[in-house]
Amino acid sequence: MEAIEVILEKNTNKSSLDKTNFINFVFILAVFLCLSFVAFDITKDDERSFVFTLLLIMCIAYGAGSFKLRYSNFLKTTDYTPSTAFAVICLSWWVALTDIFIVSEQTSRFSGLFLLLSLLFTFVLMIEFIHFFSDKEGKPITPWYFVRTSQIVLLVTLGAMFYFLIYGSWDFHIGDSFEFLSRVMQGH
Repeated sequence: MEAIEVILEKNTNKSSLDKTNFINFVFILAVFLCLSFVAFDITKDDERSFVFTLLLIMCIAYGAGSFKLRYSNFLKTTDYTPSTAFAVICLSWWVALTDIFIVSEQTSRFSGLFLLLSLLFTFVLMIEFIHFFSDKEGKPITPWYFVRTSQIVLLVTLGAMFYFLIYGSWDFHIGDSFEFLSRVMQGH
């Protein structure tokens, strides 16, 4: 019984956030901004769908990196779960914001489903940050500005999700990403 308490004490309030995850947060945000505003013109349907595919592949890659191998040769590995959560949150908001500001047609309920996914991953990221700010005894010492910001983000996400789910249609505004590749290969 004492061994279980020692294990629980060592693993309680251990955050998987580290310097690598914070660097990944900056990298993910930079990739989203560069692909959306510098490298491609997301006002065109085929380029927007290609950017969506690239961002989805990045989220899947981070998700694959968050699964730890049981028999790893590495002495210290980074848990990419917070980076995966941040990438999914960014992708969900990217889909919702492009749906509102770029697509002039009716909004899509699929954006609401993406925001539901964002809501779930926001909880995952919040728990990681709460563990990051907690002390050894498990008493939360999370700063008030983080708590208020998290509450605002959750409420805005919940409101936007309901807006898309109630007023949207079941048309997904992200088209075929291979249209862009075929246009580039043909030289247009």
